[in-house]
Amino acid sequence: MVSLLAAMTVFATVDEAAVSALTHAATICDPRYECGGVVRRVNGGFEASGLITSNRPFGVDLGEFYGPEVVADFHTHICSTHNKPFSPFFSSSDALANDGLHTVGYMLSLCDGYIRRFDPSQDDRDDEEVDFHSGRVIYLTIGHIVGWVPSDATRLWRLAMASDEAHKSRLRSGARASTHTVGSWSHYKTHYKNKMRHDSGR
Repeated sequence: MVSLLAAMTVFATVDEAAVSALTHAATICDPRYECGGVVRRVNGGFEASGLITSNRPFGVDLGEFYGPEVVADFHTHICSTHNKPFSPFFSSSDALANDGLHTVGYMLSLCDGYIRRFDPSQDDRDDEEVDFHSGRVIYLTIGHIVGWVPSDATRLWRLAMASDEAHKSRLRSGARASTHTVGSWSHYKTHYKNKMRHDSGR
């Protein structure tokens, strides 16, 4: 488990805390792995935990964060070739966990940049039909859109993923690894942070 970000500001609403944390994930998280955290009720409002990752493409273990003060959790969904059709949906395990823990779930799809909320007290776990290319049909929930990350961050995720895919393709074909593609997400993350500093006049 890798910690990526310290706890942040106190917000008036759960939505604001989760959206802020997932927006920060745009500049912190490696898009190849899910990352996430929880929102806790604190004096004066709600606070997001730090971001953590289990360094896996699918799933992040938030167990260490859970306690009676937790009201929501949040995580990213990667945008890979195989996962793209399903990235906007909460997985069955996502929805079941929120239902069982009586917490609200937030998810940022790295494919479209939208932040979505699943509230088990209001939303069905299986209200959307998702069709596998194999012909198998499953039912998931897409939740409700509550936020969107800056377009530059979304573009950089796509560039980073495309660069990683090109690098893997070259390795599969036996080509020599390029030093420009190794660590590409680090390069794009640094570029994005520098652009944000420039745009804000700092």
